[in-house]
Amino acid sequence: MTLKNEENFFELTDQNDRASALEAKFNENALKVARKKNIAETAPEFDGVHCLECSQEIPTARLILEKIRCIECQIVIEKKIDFMLNF
Repeated sequence: MTLKNEENFFELTDQNDRASALEAKFNENALKVARKKNIAETAPEFDGVHCLECSQEIPTARLILEKIRCIECQIVIEKKIDFMLNF
């Protein structure tokens, strides 16, 4: 069960309906985050082969996924973002 924009969570009288609505909202948010992480990255200075941060060659599998950073640099950036969001 999902809530429509005009519905209020507390107007749901059944405890199971409220739990279902919360679960649906959680799943919806998780999907949004996952989709954002999979968007192809672009940068004018990217040469199509080397990481923007460390200039090491990016593995072919990451290039196929249209990534512009090596795994190590991407992990560092994601940790910084997570820290800022949780601070």
